[in-house]
Amino acid sequence: MKLITPTFLRKSISGKRVLVDTNIIIYLTDMVMPYASLSRLLFEMVEEGKTSAIFSIISIAEVMQGPLRKGAMQNAKDIRDYLFNFPNSFTQEINSDVLELIGTDRRIDWTKLRTVDSLIIASGLAKDVDLFISNDKHFRKAIPSDYILTFDT
Repeated sequence: MKLITPTFLRKSISGKRVLVDTNIIIYLTDMVMPYASLSRLLFEMVEEGKTSAIFSIISIAEVMQGPLRKGAMQNAKDIRDYLFNFPNSFTQEINSDVLELIGTDRRIDWTKLRTVDSLIIASGLAKDVDLFISNDKHFRKAIPSDYILTFDT
């Protein structure tokens, strides 16, 4: 496995609106190597306004599950609040508008996605993202390569 470079990440997302998938957030919150530094750079760029991020409410719930499983309720709430209040970002809730988007974008191979992944992708579509950032194998199979950025090549 070979990682993308920080320079490649900067060039790929600069000035764009990106959906940040659950695994990318977990790389930062749990310091998952070797991806933590790329995830940190992504979040720094969002914080600085060099790119903007969309988080699906589903992803926030998934990230909260790690601390909750360990009995760390306060950590789960802190992560939730951190993401809800992160600068230059928006949390997309699941509503009827998001549900209407599932199956509609022909660039996406919806047959290759789990239900939760369909909801996350539709969350990004609802906010007209330029790019999905994910290492999820289902995302990789369903989203065209010019519409997804993965941390490894």
